[in-house]
Amino acid sequence: MKIFSFFGSSSSGKTTIISNIISQLSGSMTIGYIKNIPHDNISLDTEHKDTWQMEKAGAYRIYGLAPGRTYSMLRRKTDIDDIITNDNDVDIYLMEGFRGYSKSTGFLVLGNEDYLTIRHDYLIKANNRTYTGECIKYPEEFNKIIGILMDA
Repeated sequence: MKIFSFFGSSSSGKTTIISNIISQLSGSMTIGYIKNIPHDNISLDTEHKDTWQMEKAGAYRIYGLAPGRTYSMLRRKTDIDDIITNDNDVDIYLMEGFRGYSKSTGFLVLGNEDYLTIRHDYLIKANNRTYTGECIKYPEEFNKIIGILMDA
């Protein structure tokens, strides 16, 4: 199982990079995505629709079954290891956030240069215009990122 975490300040480019990685690799491998959401103010469904209403009413587990996919929400904190261990059909996990998850290869997506003090394996510069140090430049060097993911 390959696990990669992309972290950095808000608006640094994390979501764009991960979305492009998924678009590039989804035909050749099964990709899992885990997002670190720092608040509980989320909903599975549009406000006032059925699954939203059942979650607000107190349902512990909510599923939304559509013709081509299933959505799931669980009203409890789940550990990353629980998700990864129980999801055997995924080839690679891309995580947004989780900068302290030691089992992942960490990509710091540089926005705020204060983040340079955080341990990382690779540095990507997407939206930062001032940093001149050694890094992977996105989008120009996107294939370097893909190469790292494939070679891990």
